[in-house]
Amino acid sequence: MRTLALLVSTTLATMIGFAQGNAELSQVQTIYLMPMANGFDQYLANRLRIISQIRIVTDASKADAVFTDKIGLAFEARLDEMEADAKEKIAAAAPPVAGESQQMRLAPKVVSSIGRGRGTYFLVDRRSRVVLWSSFHKAKDAQPHNMHSNAGKVANELAADFSGKKK
Repeated sequence: MRTLALLVSTTLATMIGFAQGNAELSQVQTIYLMPMANGFDQYLANRLRIISQIRIVTDASKADAVFTDKIGLAFEARLDEMEADAKEKIAAAAPPVAGESQQMRLAPKVVSSIGRGRGTYFLVDRRSRVVLWSSFHKAKDAQPHNMHSNAGKVANELAADFSGKKK
C-alpha cells in the first residue's frame, strides 16, 4: 500500500512538473537562433514558421528564449556577451571612449560554429537561463536536403510541445 502511495505521489509530481514546463514554454513568444553547426540555424529558422505562437528575431536582446545546439560554459559566456551587447546598444548614443571608434563599438561579434552540434537542440530562457525544451534529431550528413528534413523534425516536435499535443 505504501509503495502504491509513493508511486501515485511520484507520478503526480512528475505530471505537475510537465505542466509547469509547458506553462514556461507557452510564455515564449520570440526566439533568437544562435549560429549552429553547418548553418542548421538557417534551416531551422525556415521551418519554425509553422509555429504561429512564436516569432524568430535577429536581435537577441528582443528574444524571450535562445535556440542553441550546445550549452555549457561557452554558451553562458555568449549569453553574457549578448547581454553586454544589448547594454552597448543603449549606450551607443554616448560619445566613444578615447581611442575607440563608433564602428568598433558596434561591430558584431563573430561566432564560430566549427565543432558544434551533435544533434541535440535546446531552447533556453534568455533571462533565467533555464532549459525550457530540448530534443535530439541528428541529420545523416550536412547535405541540404538532410538538414532541411532534420530542421522539420525539430520544428514539428517543438510545435507539438507548444500546442500541448505531444505524441
